[in-house]
Amino acid sequence: MSFTFIIYNVILLFGVLFAYISERITSRSNHIAIVASFLVVFLFVGLRHYVGNDYEAYVVLFNAIRNGIGTRLEYGYFLINSMFTESVNGYKYVMLISSFITFFFLFKTFVKEQILPLGIFFVFAFELIFLINDQVRQGIAIAIFLYAIQFIENREFYKYSIIMIATGVLIHYSALIMLPAYFMYRKYLPTWVWCVAIILGYIVYSRGMFQNIFGNLISLIPFYGDRFGNETKHIVAIEKLGTGLAVLFWVIIGLYIALNQRKINRPVLVNLYLFGTVFFIVTLDFHVITRVAFYLVYIKVLVLPLYIKNENNWTLKLGVLAVALLFFELEVLLELGTHGGFPYKTIFE
Repeated sequence: MSFTFIIYNVILLFGVLFAYISERITSRSNHIAIVASFLVVFLFVGLRHYVGNDYEAYVVLFNAIRNGIGTRLEYGYFLINSMFTESVNGYKYVMLISSFITFFFLFKTFVKEQILPLGIFFVFAFELIFLINDQVRQGIAIAIFLYAIQFIENREFYKYSIIMIATGVLIHYSALIMLPAYFMYRKYLPTWVWCVAIILGYIVYSRGMFQNIFGNLISLIPFYGDRFGNETKHIVAIEKLGTGLAVLFWVIIGLYIALNQRKINRPVLVNLYLFGTVFFIVTLDFHVITRVAFYLVYIKVLVLPLYIKNENNWTLKLGVLAVALLFFELEVLLELGTHGGFPYKTIFE
């Protein structure tokens, strides 16, 4: 049994355990357990070393800033890097701060929703932890977006738009694309509509329809045609590792949420997630486009905890948790996934 498998499970256990204890303490001292849970998870990510596909690219980026080479980097993240350019190992502090910001917003959201233990569990079980390790800036942006969804639901356009514009300018430009999410339909759509959309989306993905149509169009554009061609080859290579089964798993999860959407009692949240699921599945062959869908599809770390919180049938609750845990254990044990989260190493090694 590898160190990676053990450490992921130990961190998951103690992160959830401290969060659970915090919910059982009625006094103000519950903050101690929340902080303990936060430290366990945030330090696990912040102290990693060369874990995640893009980790090396962020080191190169830091060294470029350190050497005064111009970069097209968002202002906020550039500033964070600039703070540590006096040290050759300054990128390690950048990773630590990035992890702190990410989990600050995730924990803030989970505590507000009163789903902290379940939220942490699904961050691990449903792969968000691996994305955070890999796509550092977008991991921060996704965490902030999940926090900002409350302003969509409360019809506070100015607060939502200010937060997302600031996130786009300071952390990751892709956050700006989430501005139209404010106008998501605010009532439940019929279950059959979502089920048909998800199934059709999977058919489009499995037949490569979007890839063929969009690929033919983009190939006509100089430079971008070659770039997307290389992206497609990269995705095809990843598919051989078993990602196709993971896609089918997300289809099943999407269908399950569609069938139980009224138990969640948050139509805007559900609609954003299910729309994101369809968009994610259809565009999966193009990584650059799929990264836009990540904002919406990772709403699953809110939707599933809220479903379990409101579900009265304990058999269904435990069934969902067992399936999610099995998915996580297989992914870590077999070192699957597309974010390069394995093996886990720390800066102390």
